[in-house]
Amino acid sequence: HLTSWHKPLFYKHVESFLSKGRDYEYVPLQDYLLRHNRGIFWVLETMIPFCNNALFRLFFGMLLPPKIAFLKFTTTPGVRAMTFTKQVFQDIVLPMNQLEEQINKSEELFDLYPLLVYPCRIYDHGQHKGQLRPPRKDQLVPGANYGMFNDLGVYGVPRAVLEKKPFDAVAKMRAMEAFTRENGGYAFLYADTFMNRQEFEEMFDLTGYEYARNKYHAVDAFPHLFDKTKPEIDVVEVGKQY
Repeated sequence: HLTSWHKPLFYKHVESFLSKGRDYEYVPLQDYLLRHNRGIFWVLETMIPFCNNALFRLFFGMLLPPKIAFLKFTTTPGVRAMTFTKQVFQDIVLPMNQLEEQINKSEELFDLYPLLVYPCRIYDHGQHKGQLRPPRKDQLVPGANYGMFNDLGVYGVPRAVLEKKPFDAVAKMRAMEAFTRENGGYAFLYADTFMNRQEFEEMFDLTGYEYARNKYHAVDAFPHLFDKTKPEIDVVEVGKQY
């Protein structure tokens, strides 16, 4: 039962397998689905450095995780700026046949670990297209209509920030977004994005989306997807200040 309040956080539990020489274990479904909740993946350690201490878990573990909505509600403009100038919270979908290049690029730009790598499929639906473009030919699984991709989760404080060295968050993230576009990948839009409108439309296929907006007269009624998902602050300008 991974999610009991007194148990080690999931990523620490997984890390222990390296020394124990174990390959697998059976986990109840509910615990599996909620395995990352208590530790907010591994970001909680940057908020509460002693969160993995056994005594802390025993006496205060039932209070975890902090409610994300509350944390956002109490965020000041200064703290909001720090969420992308001093930390990284990104999920990026990239082709799995370039996994080594992904990790090398992440290390080059952010140099933080652990990383999350979860597999997923992207299908070629023929004429029925969504906002994700069909996989490129070299990304398709032989004999199938899908390509194997993965979510690369990069969460935490870059090494340069920990070592109190200069860290240009905007330049680093724009470089990661450019790498993602070049390799037919996608950014998760819950996170801060640093693309302009042209780059956004290069990453996502908005053909069907624009058709529907025009067909149902939504152009003047609802904001565009780009406007709905771009950060509420000018990340480029804030990045220059920091």
